[in-house]
Amino acid sequence: MSTDSQLPSGIIDSLCLKYDIILASSSPRRYEILHDIMGITDLKTMVSTFEEDLDKTKYSIDPIGYVRDTSWCKAQSIIEILTDYENEETYQMGKPKLIVCADTIIIDKDGKIYEKPKTKEVQTRFLMKFCYEDDEPVNVVTAVTLIKWYSKENFELVPFQDETKVYFDNKVPLEVLKEYVKSGDGLNVGGGFKIQGRSAIFIEKIEGDYYNVVGLPLNKTFKGLYAEASVV
Repeated sequence: MSTDSQLPSGIIDSLCLKYDIILASSSPRRYEILHDIMGITDLKTMVSTFEEDLDKTKYSIDPIGYVRDTSWCKAQSIIEILTDYENEETYQMGKPKLIVCADTIIIDKDGKIYEKPKTKEVQTRFLMKFCYEDDEPVNVVTAVTLIKWYSKENFELVPFQDETKVYFDNKVPLEVLKEYVKSGDGLNVGGGFKIQGRSAIFIEKIEGDYYNVVGLPLNKTFKGLYAEASVV
């Protein structure tokens, strides 16, 4: 991603002076959104230990609840890690922290949840359904849980979410779809497609934040960080 569209550096610099900003994810896409686009050049990372194994059958009438709860559970695992670290004898107090935890899922018109396809066969089924079987857009939902951390006795969790509707083009030739699957691209992302990659040729239009489909809503995440940092 290009850094030409970074936000004004003064705003981000003042935010980073007050807080260590941490992305609790191993996703390179989320890292690019915060580091390259938002301009948080001193971005640190952590990895949640949550297994992401919530029972989807319990969310049949509330699929968005699944992604909200997954994001929240990721945040809880980060809190446990920070608490253990603070309990160590060698711990030294640093700046307070703003930690971004997130999870993204794809939901079809029937409320079915699509995460990462495990095989190319599954990926093919996903994309064929999106392109040729459904006549409505899929809903990409990212749930973010922002942790504002001062100490193990003083922290706050701030949840928010964003939704983007993605319209697939049913006129894309099937052989193009199959060639895309053969490339191996999209196997490691929810729904089996990357809007920022070659699979964008399947997408006719979107309604909502583009970056939300990539993995993190840029607008809402910035406002969340800025709002929390502005609280005295």
